[in-house]
Amino acid sequence: MISPLRNLHFKGALWYQGETNAGRSSEYEALLTAMIKDWRVKFADENLPFFIMQLPNFMQTHPQPVESGWAGMREAQRQVTLKLPNTSLVVAIDLGEWNDIHPLNKKELARRVALQVKKKVYSHKDIVHSGPLCTSVSVEGGKIILSFEEGTNDLMPVTQLKGFALAGADGRFKWAEAAIEGNKVMVWSEGITQPIKVRYAWDDNPQEANLKNKSGLPASPFQMDVP
Repeated sequence: MISPLRNLHFKGALWYQGETNAGRSSEYEALLTAMIKDWRVKFADENLPFFIMQLPNFMQTHPQPVESGWAGMREAQRQVTLKLPNTSLVVAIDLGEWNDIHPLNKKELARRVALQVKKKVYSHKDIVHSGPLCTSVSVEGGKIILSFEEGTNDLMPVTQLKGFALAGADGRFKWAEAAIEGNKVMVWSEGITQPIKVRYAWDDNPQEANLKNKSGLPASPFQMDVP
C-alpha cells in the first residue's frame, strides 16, 4: 500500500491508529518504530516528520487504579516519540467518547495537529505546540517532583490536581496527592513511603485527570520509574 507512493515527496505523516492493538500494547513500540523507519527508507527521507495521534479516552472510568490496555498503548506511543527523532505526540485524552470509538470532536484534534506541524515542520517559533510532556522524575523531601518539556510547562493552576497514582515495592498502584508548584508537579502519598513508579491518567477513560498548561492543552498520560 505504501510502495506506490515512494516517488512522491511528503512534508510529514499523520498517524492515527492503535485501537486494535490495545490487547497487546507491549508489542506496539517496536512495531511502530519499525514502520516509521521503513517509511523513511521508502520515501528516501531519514528525517520525515511523523505525528502520532495518541489514543483518546474511551470506555468506562474506574474508581480505583487499574491496568489498562488503552493506557499501555498511549504509553507505547509516547515512548516512540521520546526515542525516535522527528516524531511528535498529539494528545487527545480529553477528546474521546466513552461509548464511541470514533471521537466526535475532530476539529479540536485537527487544531492540535496543526499546532504541532506549524512548530515542527514550518518553524513557527512562538507556538505552544503541546500540553505538558513529562521528561524527568526526581525525589525531594519525601515528594516526587515531575518536570516537563520546556515550552509546554506553563502549567494551569487548579483547585485539586487529579489523576496521579503511585506504586510501592509491591507494585500495587494507589491514588496519590498532587499539586502544581511553578512549572513542576509534586506527587506524594502517606501510605507509600518508597514509591517505585508514578502514573498519570492511567485508565481507559481517565475523566478526572486535569493537568493542562495555560494554553488549555492537556498533559499526555504517562508512566515513569521513580529513581
